[in-house]
Amino acid sequence: MTQTQFTIRAYEDKDQDDLIALYQLAFPHDPPWNDPSDMIACKKAIDAEGLLVGLHQGKVMASVMAGYDGHRGWINCLAVHPDHRGQDFGAAMIDAAIDLMTDRGAVKVNLQIRGDNTSLKRYYERLGFETEDRISMGLLTRRGKSFQNP
Repeated sequence: MTQTQFTIRAYEDKDQDDLIALYQLAFPHDPPWNDPSDMIACKKAIDAEGLLVGLHQGKVMASVMAGYDGHRGWINCLAVHPDHRGQDFGAAMIDAAIDLMTDRGAVKVNLQIRGDNTSLKRYYERLGFETEDRISMGLLTRRGKSFQNP
């Protein structure tokens, strides 16, 4: 893949409509507390540089959220337009997120996927991620509890 075909940069406000549309295509069954416009606004408020977009022919075709907690990095919301899957856009986004977090000092990078998403699990394994013996737990905050759990 050449640089002219696919470029990665930090999110800019002009990307909002395209990124929302991408999230809606990539995550059609997300719960209501994962509203794309809310996720984008929250990420921008905390760490705008950690929201990366991948452009193909000038259009947002991929995105990832990279976070750093002071020790570990976290990858969230890797999205690739369905028409461009299998073209290494996702792998390029993951590499860019890992580079960003490594530059910030992360010694390890974590991600979570839904347990029934076996195809995504295989994809991340091909990128070098391993399943760890961990228990992932979650709690809806006061903000999240205003939504109905699907």
